Amino acid sequence: MEFLKFIFIYAVLTISIIGYGLIFSKKFTRYNNFQYENISIGYVGIFGIFFSIIISYLTNLFFPHNNLHNLIFIIIGIIFFLSLRNYANKKLFSKYFIFSYLISLFAIFYFKSHDDFPYYHFSLINNITENKIEFGLSHFEIAFNHVSSLFYFHSLFKTLFTGDYFYQIGQLSIVIFVNTILLESIFRKNLSKPLNISFFLSLFLLILINIFFYRLAEHGTDRSAQILFFLAFILVINLIEQNKVEKRIFELLIIIFSLIISIKSFYILYSVLFLVIFIRFFKLKETLKIFTLFPVVYLGLLSICLMIISNIAASGCLLYPVSFTCFESFYWGYGKDKVVGAMQWYEIWSKAGATPNFRVDDFDEYLANFNWISNWIDKYFFNKFFDFFMGLIFSIFIIYLFFFPKKISFKYFKKYFFIYSIIILLLIEWFWNHPALRYGGFVLFFIFMTFPFAVLFANQNFQYKKKLQQIKLILLIIFVIFSARNVNRLINEYNIYNYNFLKNPNYLIDSNFYTMKKAKRNLFKDPSRCDENNSLNKIKCKKILHYNFYYKSKNY
Repeated sequence: MEFLKFIFIYAVLTISIIGYGLIFSKKFTRYNNFQYENISIGYVGIFGIFFSIIISYLTNLFFPHNNLHNLIFIIIGIIFFLSLRNYANKKLFSKYFIFSYLISLFAIFYFKSHDDFPYYHFSLINNITENKIEFGLSHFEIAFNHVSSLFYFHSLFKTLFTGDYFYQIGQLSIVIFVNTILLESIFRKNLSKPLNISFFLSLFLLILINIFFYRLAEHGTDRSAQILFFLAFILVINLIEQNKVEKRIFELLIIIFSLIISIKSFYILYSVLFLVIFIRFFKLKETLKIFTLFPVVYLGLLSICLMIISNIAASGCLLYPVSFTCFESFYWGYGKDKVVGAMQWYEIWSKAGATPNFRVDDFDEYLANFNWISNWIDKYFFNKFFDFFMGLIFSIFIIYLFFFPKKISFKYFKKYFFIYSIIILLLIEWFWNHPALRYGGFVLFFIFMTFPFAVLFANQNFQYKKKLQQIKLILLIIFVIFSARNVNRLINEYNIYNYNFLKNPNYLIDSNFYTMKKAKRNLFKDPSRCDENNSLNKIKCKKILHYNFYYKSKNY
């Protein structure tokens, strides 16, 4: 019974997300004539996530995302879906979407979440459902500085019927919708045209999502942003292949990069890829015309502005943990000096200078003059990175066997070298400052390794029709591995945790997850009470225009 209830709720929430995607497509994008356009349900789903995030940001400025708020939100999404589906192309729900949705059932069930979920993800989501935006939450725990639009997205789905058990739907929806986009692009190939670079990149992205990122519980916020960045890279390559201005692709890039930045503000650096491709096809003097050419940019900027507001509210910084964006005048802020220290800690951690059981004595000495490299190689490269690297090499080798090139030539590579050099520069920045795979390393290294082979395979002029059976076999291998690894994971979770998803499909939640609520209760006894008169508290609170502002007491 619980299993069927879970599946039903999962389907209803997905329909609501698609409903918001349909209304967004119709009102704000060039994909607005469903009767005559062959629009991918995958992009509609991405639009739905993006639009829902904007709504979540805006409404939380004034209201907590409580049961009533969220039921209204979900029902409106369903109404949008029911009212617009009759206007949509009959093939809106393609077989590729149905396949992607059904196979996702292998991933959605798990017992143990990644370490950051009980640490701070759950508390931040839970706080959004109980309070409108609050200022200075980082004083309760440094991790509360790490805001993400996915937390706001997930907060929309807590109701009396769902509880706290659908906070994975954002990451899973991105997997479903991107899988759909890739499968539709692969099987909509013109039979008379040879397989191009975008085709092979799509195969490699399917491998990254479904083999390397098979375990949904490990996605956090980082992997969703990396999946979307790879998709954006493929769209950029499409533009270069066509060698013409395709405004719809530019529109997609605006939405996708806005979504990436909102998910993880750190990835604002990766938007250089969009700037480069925009400059390639438009004159500099036309830069301001972007608002006329692509009205959706207003919503993109709105989402980024709302993300910045959430950063300011949490830490007093425009983009945490970039210290020069922090304001000392914001008394609720975490503090610029502390942000500098936090940034150093993240760098130490990413360079293997700190683990749960180890920490170097002198941080400054460790980071100076690449002193960290030998330890990083020993503790990180020949561990997590090496496993990933060997898996990537094996994946390239398998694709190489299926599309064995008759001639080895990269003479067409120079057409794409400038874009490839952007990936190299981003990879250098990654290695220099934060060489951990979760901080962009997965996608940057994956593109760095696979792109030359995609160019090589595309230069062989393989015909789609002649390679169709090989393509189907590759996809079969990908999804069999995805299913098998998740089934094996479920068996292990049953043996270790006695987790039977057929009886109880919910992941683990215990009282230790409510760190935000506990901290407030300990300080103020009543979670809803904001009392600045108690000088014994390390953290004090005052209300301004009915908003809670938390700050450090001068006595500490």
